[in-house]
Amino acid sequence: MTLANIAAAFGKRAPRYGYHRSSTIGTKKKQNGRLYKSKMNGQQMQIGPRGVPPISICVKDMDDNTLLTFGALEDHSAREEILKRHIMDVDGCSYEAACGMFNTISERNMQGYYMVTLPYKIGITSAVFAGVMAFPLVFHLPTIEWFNEWAVTCDIPEARDLETPLEVSIWSWNWMEPPLGTISFALLCSQFIRSQMNNLGVRPYTRWIKCRRGRALAKAFPMYDEKILTAYSETADLQDWRFKLKLGLESRKKSNE
Repeated sequence: MTLANIAAAFGKRAPRYGYHRSSTIGTKKKQNGRLYKSKMNGQQMQIGPRGVPPISICVKDMDDNTLLTFGALEDHSAREEILKRHIMDVDGCSYEAACGMFNTISERNMQGYYMVTLPYKIGITSAVFAGVMAFPLVFHLPTIEWFNEWAVTCDIPEARDLETPLEVSIWSWNWMEPPLGTISFALLCSQFIRSQMNNLGVRPYTRWIKCRRGRALAKAFPMYDEKILTAYSETADLQDWRFKLKLGLESRKKSNE
């Protein structure tokens, strides 16, 4: 999603949601030993050490053009704010109401992707299990003896050659080196293939899933712009645990009230 696409979808409007430097020209006033400029949006802005207001990095304080720039750079928080402001424009509602609709869209964006993310979860579980089990299978004598009897049936060295974990590893490395070396080389080749696919612009599995999810989200909310919804969905995580925690805390707060 390029800057031109987002800008075309979002439209060119005058900044209405915050301030930027071109809108802060005014006379300086001194109060309580500090310099202030004239009021903007009903609030006085403190002058920084360079004679300009301090820059806010909060997306709520950014003007539309700055948000479009950050959105084109694939900043997810900026694309969230762009979607919220787009909801305000389409529905003609307040920012709080737009946040409520945004939560509905975010929940829909994460639905139905348990099976899609299952390969990632299997990969994580397998990698953790293999990484943990590699140590006892190389250095722990009882584990090595059990594995040797079950899968290898190699001759057991004399007891004086198995007195330390390093001596044990010399024996176990006879059959552990081939699988560990082969798996490491296979993972290295997989990483190289993925990097070359990215260089060619071929979309790996994750990007394909996110693009598919973005199209489904745009179809579910046809009243909003397809490009803005797709851009938001592409930068969102497949499973946003922080957002789920936030929704859980909000629902618990409402139930307590």
